[in-house]
Amino acid sequence: MNCVCGAKNKDSVKEILAKRVAEMVANNPSKATGAMAAELEASEMDVIRCLPETMAKEVPKGRFDEIVEEVSTWGTLTVIVQNESTIMEVKAPFPKGTYGHGYYNLKSNSTPIGGHIKASELSAIFFVSKPFMGLESHSIQFFNGNGNAMFKLYLARDEKRQILTEQMEKFANLKNRL
Repeated sequence: MNCVCGAKNKDSVKEILAKRVAEMVANNPSKATGAMAAELEASEMDVIRCLPETMAKEVPKGRFDEIVEEVSTWGTLTVIVQNESTIMEVKAPFPKGTYGHGYYNLKSNSTPIGGHIKASELSAIFFVSKPFMGLESHSIQFFNGNGNAMFKLYLARDEKRQILTEQMEKFANLKNRL
């Protein structure tokens, strides 16, 4: 973690980061974790680890297969892949995958989502429930060892921009089970 706070050791860096994240959440609960990370000069993963327990739960990375298998049955999700210059969003069902050539390979004729996830680089998985742009928002976020998001899966909304009740129930059940 590279924090601007000037702490002398790792514990004080974590404490100062946690305090700064708490202040940001108190001032603007809808502020994106990526924006918080940029402002704090920290990784987004470290920022999420500092969110209140009501907003984020880290689950073992070894549950990756179980999670992606289950979300493939939830219907349309918003899949986000981003870097420092781009945020790509696709609203579609998340496909089941298979392992091969060092990747978890996504392929399905029933969804436009395809690609290759280097699951061996997965470092952390979070269930995040945090407002975004003033709206309720729930996601499962996958991070690599550098603290960068590999991809994020957001629950779908209806025509009134409300989270789909069935997906919210499945999200809550999976989060509680893990």
